[in-house]
Order: sequence, then structure tokens, then C-alpha cells
Amino acid sequence: MTTLVLALYAEGHADERFLPVVIQRAVEQILQQRGRTVVDVMEPITVNHTIDRQFATRPERILEAARRSAGYHALVVHADADYPTSARALNERFGPGLERVSQARYNRQAVCDHLLPIIPVQMTEAWMLADPEALRTVVGTATQALELGLPAHAHEVESDPYPKQTLEQAIRKALASRPKRRRRIDLNTVYEPLARQISLERLAAVPSYRQFVADMIGVLIALHLAS
Repeated sequence: MTTLVLALYAEGHADERFLPVVIQRAVEQILQQRGRTVVDVMEPITVNHTIDRQFATRPERILEAARRSAGYHALVVHADADYPTSARALNERFGPGLERVSQARYNRQAVCDHLLPIIPVQMTEAWMLADPEALRTVVGTATQALELGLPAHAHEVESDPYPKQTLEQAIRKALASRPKRRRRIDLNTVYEPLARQISLERLAAVPSYRQFVADMIGVLIALHLAS
């Protein structure tokens, strides 16, 4: 059995709670559908605990992440789009780092061989809005999605310019019917359980997630693990 070892360079602590689980589940689903052999998919290992403090520019940080994940099968590089499309983030926040890693590989430095981006539009919290039923389950509320201010269709999440605020407001509304002492919840405690509950089928309606899946399929094909 092959063990697939992935690394993740994420932008923030909240992203580190949500994205590794979603990435692991997405890869497992891809391999179930297209796998060529039995593969044990590990939850991606985050590699940026000290990188941001040590290196001044993003290309340098991505290069260092690639060095730290040398020998891993792939490095997933996260960047929130902070924009209505992912093109700008891809060109400005992933491309230069990829170029530095390619140069390092050409110079025979030890770096991860496969890099791919994961770029939620506008930010990771948008993906968290794609499955209202999962969010209602995690928060523990009978309040309907429409009353919580959540989009009815998953593809609509990318049109929300402030998805984190939408998420926070939805959680506040969900807790409003509870006794006063139970109305507060730490948002950080929601990310990981939501990542485990969220429907990948709902996420598949979100263009930026579909792009990540397509990029991951390309990497798995290059690794001869999928067809």
C-alpha cells in the first residue's frame, strides 16, 4: 500500500484547521473514483509554523515550504483570492513562488517536486458557507439556512465579498435562541468539525474548489496514482 504524504502551506491558523481535512477528504474521493492502486492518504502536514517570521517575501516563504516538504509527494500552497476571481492570486501569490522552486530544482536543491495552489474566492470562509446543513449540524441549531442568511446555492458563496462576516453572523443568529449563557461560541472551534461534515458534492459546485480538484488530479496522475 502506498502512503500519500502531502504538505500544506496555509496563510492563517483558521485555514490550518479547515483546509487539511478538506484536502484529505478530496484526495480520498479522487482516488476512490480514479485511483490505480490502494493509497492511504495522510492528513496534510502544515509546514509554516515559523516560515512567516523568518522570510520577508512570499516567494521566499513558498521556497522554504518546498524545502521543508522535500520528499513529500506534493505541497499545497494556499492563498485567499481576496478578489472576485482567483487569477490575481494565482499570478501574484503563487506563480513567483513556483518559479523560485523551479529554479531551486534546476540547481539541484532538495525541494518538493509537485506544487499546486488552493485559492478560495474570496477566502476560505466562503467554502464554509457552501453547505448550510453541515454548518447547522456543527453549531447545533434548528434555524433554517435562509433565516441564518446563508446562500441557497453553493455556487453563490464566491459572490459574497465578506464571507467571514456572513459566517460569524450566521453563527450568532443560530445561537440567539439559546439561553444567554450558551450564546457564545469560539469560531475557531467550528473550522475542523465543519471540514469533516461539509458535503464535497456541495463544494463541487464552487468553481475555486473544482479548480483545486482538477489541479490535484493532475498531480496524482503525474505520481501514477490516478488515471
